[in-house]
Amino acid sequence: MLNMSYRRWLPLAVLRIKTANCKNCYKCVRLCPVKAIQVKDGQACVNDERCIACGTCLLVCPQQAKEIISDLLAVKNMLRGKAPVCVSIAPALAAAWPHASLGQVITALKRLGFAHVSQTSAGAAVVSRAYQKLVDRGRLHANPLVTTACPAVVKLVEGYYPDLVPFLAPVASPLLAHARMLKAYYPGAQVVFIGPCLAKKEEAARPQNSGVIDGVLLYSEIAAWLEEEGIDPAQLPASDWSELDQELAALYPTTGGLLKYLDPKGQLFLGANGLGQVTDLLEGMRQGGLTASLAECNACAGGCLDGPGMPREESLVKRKERLAGFQAALSQKESSTAPVLPTVDTTCDYRPQPVTVIPHTEAEILKVLSKIGKTTPDAELNCGACGYASCREKAAAVIDGMAELDMCMPYMRSRAESLANLVLQSTANAIIVVDKELVIQDFNPAAERMFVRQASKVIGLPVGQIIPDEDFRAVRDSGEWVVGKRVIYSSLGLVTMQTINPIEAQGLILGVIADVTQYERQERELSHVRAETLDKAQEVINKQMRVAQEIAGLLGEVTADSKMLLLRLIKLVQGDEDGR
Repeated sequence: MLNMSYRRWLPLAVLRIKTANCKNCYKCVRLCPVKAIQVKDGQACVNDERCIACGTCLLVCPQQAKEIISDLLAVKNMLRGKAPVCVSIAPALAAAWPHASLGQVITALKRLGFAHVSQTSAGAAVVSRAYQKLVDRGRLHANPLVTTACPAVVKLVEGYYPDLVPFLAPVASPLLAHARMLKAYYPGAQVVFIGPCLAKKEEAARPQNSGVIDGVLLYSEIAAWLEEEGIDPAQLPASDWSELDQELAALYPTTGGLLKYLDPKGQLFLGANGLGQVTDLLEGMRQGGLTASLAECNACAGGCLDGPGMPREESLVKRKERLAGFQAALSQKESSTAPVLPTVDTTCDYRPQPVTVIPHTEAEILKVLSKIGKTTPDAELNCGACGYASCREKAAAVIDGMAELDMCMPYMRSRAESLANLVLQSTANAIIVVDKELVIQDFNPAAERMFVRQASKVIGLPVGQIIPDEDFRAVRDSGEWVVGKRVIYSSLGLVTMQTINPIEAQGLILGVIADVTQYERQERELSHVRAETLDKAQEVINKQMRVAQEIAGLLGEVTADSKMLLLRLIKLVQGDEDGR
């Protein structure tokens, strides 16, 4: 898958990402077998065109950020309708409810509103006969036929190995055969599958299966629904098995389970469990030379018992043990009724749905690599931290829009360290870093200039040999910050403002010391200027007040004389004072 871009047909979304939970650990990118996890704008999402619905990302996500797109609401709406709703329940149920019997689970499902409950392994028995017919024909192909019970494997072959589609056995899955059986036996009914397989959702949605499977729920979804309704299967009476469950191939969920029901007639059978083994088998088929007649392939390493929707309160070995006990009990069961079962079509057509591959040129790859500082082959660390096996594969993913440049951990760390060092080296403030023993770990250039000491000669010394260490000691002992404390270094003629704080995660103490000597000198000079200005202003005011007072005195005398003259003039005009 190196240096490629992809496009899928008929994508179906089966998972979504809860963005609030996703912490960009890239674990899903790293473990997705087909690299269907896309990182865009710093957020992971599932690329539906690439996804084969294996559920790996659902299982490995440490933050439970993957969420199943559920059919639960649709199924509840079905139950409100007039048509009966039948359940096809996968045989792994023997381990899904360890404290309840199959009969009790049937009772619980009927209380939810389902009309009929039958086991998918009834369809598996029919499918086994179809496989036996293929085996009886002998080896007719250049490669072994690949079983098609696992829809994730089918989708893997159709999309990523389209040249091998002719080797997919033309046989329906047990679910598809069983759903056809239920539709024929209960005319007008709807069918809901319950099991551990996420890929069944994709299988049900295929256009060629339209109208056969009406809904898919995982065991985990049913368990949550039962809990919501207050229904505990272990506390219920047991119901009888369905009359359709006459012949059951219950071991299909185990590794090699399908092969247990076949007679090889002297032919070689292969088994591939887990997508690593399946991919290895498919690559071997491409190279040629495989002599086996049939290869059973399961996407899940432990078979369906290890599916993404399987409860995991018990170990896989314990689940296998429970299923084996269930299969042993089948041989002792006697059916009270033996209706004639409908004959159903067990064939299925598989077609290539190839991924479109666009090769990238060497120049394109090198251009992306150069953006993250990988300008030589030695710089290509291929550490896998981004989720891709090599730097070049990741570069191709960047071109395809599936990955982003800053997913490269060594690059981002180097960049962060470079920026941090740039700040440390260029800041005008002295930075002194000490450990819990108050031994100097870092001493930046501003500290060298301020305290007239070389970093190479003070790193490793107690900070108390350079400057008083009382504040560093107080921060270490109390964990409390010292913020903006004024400290004078008389011998150096320095006035400083110091902030000292602990860095708990690294067990260090950081001191940031700002030289405010010049600032304080300027403040003193400014204060002196202010004082002189105030004195001058006061002197001017006093002079103005004296002048004002003198003027006021003169004005007062003139005003009094004027008043007397005017009064005499008025009396003279009035004839008073005998004309005087």
